[in-house]
Amino acid sequence: MMRRKPKVRFSKQRLRKLVDELIGLAKSMCPEAEVTEVRVPGYEELDAIVEIVVPDSDEEAVHETLSHRAYEIFMDEGYDIGVSVLSRSDYESLKAKVERLDLK
Repeated sequence: MMRRKPKVRFSKQRLRKLVDELIGLAKSMCPEAEVTEVRVPGYEELDAIVEIVVPDSDEEAVHETLSHRAYEIFMDEGYDIGVSVLSRSDYESLKAKVERLDLK
């Protein structure tokens, strides 16, 4: 059985550029966007994961746009980048729970 050869050679440098592109896209849509975590490699089978906190009013639009772009990146280049967009209120609530449970 023959192995399929990927169209594009995987490169950590290219992956980092794509992650930076997603972050830049979030910042261009919402200058208040705050990147809380970037992991390369990401969790489980993800090549990378980006976590971003935005004002409550911008969460849906930013999430939709970044998810769409991450999908395009996966389809065009094969990099699987997870995107997590949290509203500021959800982030603060989760942060308070973590501190209360002393999970840091």
